[in-house]
Amino acid sequence: MTNAERNRAIKVLISKAFAGYKVSVKGSRGTGYGWVRLEIGYSPRNSSEQRELTVHIMQLISAAKIEIGTYGYDDPGSDYGHGKMIIIDFDGLRDSNGDGTSWYRVGL
Repeated sequence: MTNAERNRAIKVLISKAFAGYKVSVKGSRGTGYGWVRLEIGYSPRNSSEQRELTVHIMQLISAAKIEIGTYGYDDPGSDYGHGKMIIIDFDGLRDSNGDGTSWYRVGL
């Protein structure tokens, strides 16, 4: 599966899960090639709901057997970190007084 095919499959899957909300899936280029940015026009109530939704999204992607690559090293002491190459953006938190944006980087 190419990155473009993967991104289209993610968009179809997440659009069904968040019906009625705008969903955008973009792939990075250059040194970020392979990374996925998932933007969802839904505003979670709080950071707890945001974490729950993120876990649910990753479970949906896994159940659909859509492969998201990993970055970093397996060494937990590594300053580079380790995780999935996906950034999930929501349309801000409803109880937030910030700038209206909210994102969660998925780590393993």
